[in-house]
Amino acid sequence: MVFADTSFLISLYGMDVNTAAAKEQVSLRALPIHITTVNEFEFANALRLLVFRGKIETAASKTRMAAFESDKLEGHIVQTPCDTNQIFIKAASVSAAHTESGGHRAYDILQVAAALDSGATEFWTFDERQRTLAQAAGLIVGP
Repeated sequence: MVFADTSFLISLYGMDVNTAAAKEQVSLRALPIHITTVNEFEFANALRLLVFRGKIETAASKTRMAAFESDKLEGHIVQTPCDTNQIFIKAASVSAAHTESGGHRAYDILQVAAALDSGATEFWTFDERQRTLAQAAGLIVGP
């Protein structure tokens, strides 16, 4: 099962330095990308933050969110049910094992914990620190 973080989703639904790599990764693998409410929330918030920072217009944010929602309806993105209490328990364990040596942010830990809790074996990200954390936690990391 493949789980994607927010950096991957923002690139997949946007136009940035990693967009081509994100689209290529998806085209090479005919499988759904799994997410939880944790990273769906962060994805929507990240789009709003891009608007706030003047990186994209509100209309572009809405277009990207609509494309994301369309992919959910078509089964390309699958929202995996999660128990947030279990994710926080897993996150505490991941943090205890890796934050002092890797300097990981809480939300990055939550996304890796959500992937682990959902049974993911692969984790797609463009965030180098999160890539390191996911690998340390036992996930195969791409692209």
